[in-house]
Amino acid sequence: MTVKRRNLYLFLALACFLGIIVIFIFDGYLGVYDSLVMDNGQFPQKVEADQWQRQEKFGYFASTSVDRGGRIEFTYTVENHRFTAYTAGVQASLWYNQDKLADLKAGQVAAGAFGQGELKWTLDVREFVPADFPPEQGYNMNVDIKRGDIVRKVVVYISPLPVPPKPLIAPSR
Repeated sequence: MTVKRRNLYLFLALACFLGIIVIFIFDGYLGVYDSLVMDNGQFPQKVEADQWQRQEKFGYFASTSVDRGGRIEFTYTVENHRFTAYTAGVQASLWYNQDKLADLKAGQVAAGAFGQGELKWTLDVREFVPADFPPEQGYNMNVDIKRGDIVRKVVVYISPLPVPPKPLIAPSR
């Protein structure tokens, strides 16, 4: 009789241990995660879901740079790690300081159970840099991506044009 109870407690302890492991796996995996790929033609950058969390905690903003007159292609991906489908409205807008320059893209992102959905748009920076802005200075703009009540921010830095050095006049002899 005692042998059977000893095995019963062993199996009960193993079941509890496996239950705790399963809870950690599901808690860490289930949910809705978003990522952003920014491709400026030179090298693509990807902002993962954990980087967005650091942004909220430490005030860190993801950023990318582009040459003046260049383009950046954005791909916003929503990964659904849930048992039900997920649909949300996504709005991307361009800001300079506190002024809204343009609405870049608005649309729905739909992802089935354990699937993903994506939204793509292109930012042509020459449309938004003021013509009278000095070309030897850099220019910062922000892209705000709003999904439901979640707002993601990305800083876009427009590199200055290289200024050729002024020729030196040789002193007369």
